[in-house]
Amino acid sequence: MCIGQFNYKNTKGMKGINRMASIKLLSLRFEDPAFRKLANIKIDFADRITLIAGHNGIGKSTILGLVSNGSGFTDSTYKSYFNKTFQGNLNEIIHLDYENELVNVQSSGLELPTPFIDYTVNGAPLTKSSTLTRRTSEQRVRVVVRNHPSGDFITKDNSISVGPDAKVPLPTIYLGMSRMIPVGESNPAWIKNTADKKILPEDAVFIRDFINSVIELEEDARNSEDITTSAIQGTKKTAKHPKYSYSSSCVSLGQDSLSAIATALSSFNKLKREMDESYPGGLLVIDELDAGFHPHAQTSLMSAISTAARQLKLQVIATTHSLCLIESIHPENFPKRRGKPLDSIVYITDSSSPRTAVNYTLSDIRRDMSLTIEAAPKKAKTKELKIYMEDEEAHFFLKRIITPALRARVKKEASVLLKMVPLSMGCDNLNSLPKHDDHFKTVLIALDADSSIKGKPEDTRNIIKMPGALDAQKKGLSPERTLYKFLKHLAYEKSGFPLARAKLIEKKVTSDFLKKYLVGGNVDMDDRDTAKNWMNKRLKYLTNWDVVGMWISEHSTEVKKFEDQLVSAATLTAKVTI
Repeated sequence: MCIGQFNYKNTKGMKGINRMASIKLLSLRFEDPAFRKLANIKIDFADRITLIAGHNGIGKSTILGLVSNGSGFTDSTYKSYFNKTFQGNLNEIIHLDYENELVNVQSSGLELPTPFIDYTVNGAPLTKSSTLTRRTSEQRVRVVVRNHPSGDFITKDNSISVGPDAKVPLPTIYLGMSRMIPVGESNPAWIKNTADKKILPEDAVFIRDFINSVIELEEDARNSEDITTSAIQGTKKTAKHPKYSYSSSCVSLGQDSLSAIATALSSFNKLKREMDESYPGGLLVIDELDAGFHPHAQTSLMSAISTAARQLKLQVIATTHSLCLIESIHPENFPKRRGKPLDSIVYITDSSSPRTAVNYTLSDIRRDMSLTIEAAPKKAKTKELKIYMEDEEAHFFLKRIITPALRARVKKEASVLLKMVPLSMGCDNLNSLPKHDDHFKTVLIALDADSSIKGKPEDTRNIIKMPGALDAQKKGLSPERTLYKFLKHLAYEKSGFPLARAKLIEKKVTSDFLKKYLVGGNVDMDDRDTAKNWMNKRLKYLTNWDVVGMWISEHSTEVKKFEDQLVSAATLTAKVTI
């Protein structure tokens, strides 16, 4: 058995062992000293798709190279449809400067950077360090992944072992920008298009259907299993194309890139069948995923990759500069999604000292991408909602009911500020205003308790009645008559309204004061003008002794009912437009 591969004999021979393998890439960690720009930064990877975004030169390709280098199958037992083993190698992805990044650092006695890659292997944690070493004969830098801590790693069921310097046995494919080399700009003699007679039918169908789900094929091609392998000699560019009505040399850059992605996915499809229960999942790493694709195709591509990743137990890690791709999986666009998200955005910000952005909204990402300064948000002016009442007497009564707490509740629930406007108008005229002018459908109308709301319920939702006392016939009383009846009881009766009596004692106001200054003598309160005159002449005492407040404390049920009606009416009325 090759070091770093699955121990098939142990897996198949042991009783009670679950042979379903699972390997997941968890994170990449950079500590001090920095690996290039990257220090003290942790990149967490999602279970399905991780998109990495950020400015040019910030370290995205370095991240892809390191995670690709950490895993793979190093022998040729299994090969992809690119005719390569399932592994990535850092020196084939990014260039490491032998002199500046290794020799000069060691000569100065400085510590070399060591990024760490975290995995779970059948549920057990495994950490790999990425160690820079030299090949003196070639004057070339190598990055070797070593178990951390050192020594052999083996799962409890002995099904998977990883040698001290071996790659983690997670089949890996890296797709770089070589997939985008334009065929039209290449030497025709180097271009090789051959009919693929060896590809298995199920993989041919996989490639065809995957491509068709992103960029629709012609009807004839949708029913064909023909596959053409296209390659450019002297480059890493290879891809398998479905049937077109034209040569595969004539495809667009987007179609070329799509075929390379489909070829990679079909390779995992083949591998999953070949390995059966020992298949541990896979890692597909793609540089510049959006390159060559129209925004609509990008959205379709993400959907197709998501489906394939779920079917093939893949983790897909890709870099992008596309807001369209970012929007397609950003959690902000999925507010109802519950549980741990399967996909994630890793946005790296600050080119000088890269760090992962935390809780960045789409607007934050867009602003950082374009380096635009966010304008200070203008404080939105809360809409004003007027509440009309019959007269000043009603205003005097109502302004004590509409407390700061009630105003705050209206603002919170209806998003409006109340403004009271007393008129000099009878209840019937006030009630009929909305019929004559639509403006009065956008305001509240508060009638005295002795009034009636006239009209259909759907036409009078903005009209409410103030609370008040009742007469012998259970008919509501106006504010002035309500207060007079209340004070008369306090002045001449020995019981009732204990809260109000306690307040009067606190204010050192006796029944004698009430009789002398408020309700002594005979007053015809049934006469509207007399009642108004009584109240206006006594406003000073009514205010200083907080008579309305005392009435409210004794009629909390009625007042609470009115408050709820007011909030409900305000909420509905605030939405009315004319």
